[in-house]
Amino acid sequence: MSFSPNFRTELVFKDSLKCFDHSDSFILIGSCFSLEMSKLFKQNCFNVLNPYGTIYNPISLAFNIKKLLNNQPFTQKDIIKNDDVYLSWNHSGKYYNNDSQLLLKKINQEQNDIFNLIQKKATLIITFGTSYLYELKESNKVVANCHKQSKELFLKRRCSIIEIVNIWREVLKNTKNKVILTVSPVRHIKEGLVKNNLSKSVLLLAIDQLCKEFRDRVSYFPSYELLIDELRDYRFYAKDWIHPSAEAVDFIWEKFTKQHLNKNALDLSLDISKIRSALAHRPKFGVNKEYLIFLERILHKINKIKLLTPKYDWKEEISEINIFLIKINIL
Repeated sequence: MSFSPNFRTELVFKDSLKCFDHSDSFILIGSCFSLEMSKLFKQNCFNVLNPYGTIYNPISLAFNIKKLLNNQPFTQKDIIKNDDVYLSWNHSGKYYNNDSQLLLKKINQEQNDIFNLIQKKATLIITFGTSYLYELKESNKVVANCHKQSKELFLKRRCSIIEIVNIWREVLKNTKNKVILTVSPVRHIKEGLVKNNLSKSVLLLAIDQLCKEFRDRVSYFPSYELLIDELRDYRFYAKDWIHPSAEAVDFIWEKFTKQHLNKNALDLSLDISKIRSALAHRPKFGVNKEYLIFLERILHKINKIKLLTPKYDWKEEISEINIFLIKINIL
C-alpha cells in the first residue's frame, strides 16, 4: 500500500465560524497585508473600505479610530508640510495635497465614510505589523509615518503589551462591531530577525489578551502563523524575502474564506471567479461576432449575479464589456 506523507504541519482551526456573506461590509486597516487582503475582498465583490493607507503600528491605528468614534476631526496640528506638499502624521504617504485644507477635507471625509460603515455594523479586520513606534520628540505624538523627515525629530521605541491592550480596550468598549485581529506575516527585518520576532511576540500577546476580554465579538485570524509555520518556505515569499508572494496571499485568503464565509458566499465567490476568468479571456483571432456572443453571455451572468452581490456595482466590468461591444458594432 502506497503512503503519501504530508510534508508540512497544517494549522488546525478549532472553530469554523461561517458567519459572513455578500450582504456584509468590511473595514480593513493596518499594514500592507491589509491592502492585499482588501484587494481580494473587492475582487470577490464584497463591500470593503481600506482607509489610512499602510500603517504598521497598532497605536496609530487605535488613535485614528478613537478620533472618529469621538467625532474629532483631523486638524492643522495633524498636518506636516514637506517642501510644497502637505501630509498627515496619521496616514501613509499616499495622502497628500498641495493645499492643507483640501488634504484635511479628504481625510475627514474618509473618517465619515468609516464611521457610517461602523454604524452599519461593518466588521473590522485589523492587521498589526510591528510594535516599534516613532514618536515626535517635541510632542510625544506617535506618528503613523515619518514621511522621510530627519530621524533626529523622532524617538524610536518598542511599545509594550499593556500599552497596546489599554488603547485598544478603550476602542473596543466604544464599538459593538465584530473585530478580527491578525498579525502581518510581513517580516520587519531592518533591525534584524531577533528584534522582528520580539516585536511580533508583543503583538501576539496583546491580541491574545484582547480576545480574552472581548471573546464575544473579537477573534484572531492566524495569517502570521499560516505563512511562518504552515507554508514555512522561502518560495512563498516575494523577491525581497520579506513580503508574502502572491501565491501565499491567495493561500491565506482561501483559509480565511473557509473559516469565515458561509456556504452561499463560498459558492458565489466561485461563480465570481469564473466570470473574472472569462473577462480576462481575449479572442485568438481578434474581435469578431463569435466574441460578441461570448461577451453577451458574460454580461448576462453579471446581470444575474448582481442581484446576489448587492453591495458591489460591477460598473468597471460592465463598462469593459460595453467597450468591446461598441468595437464589434463598428466593425
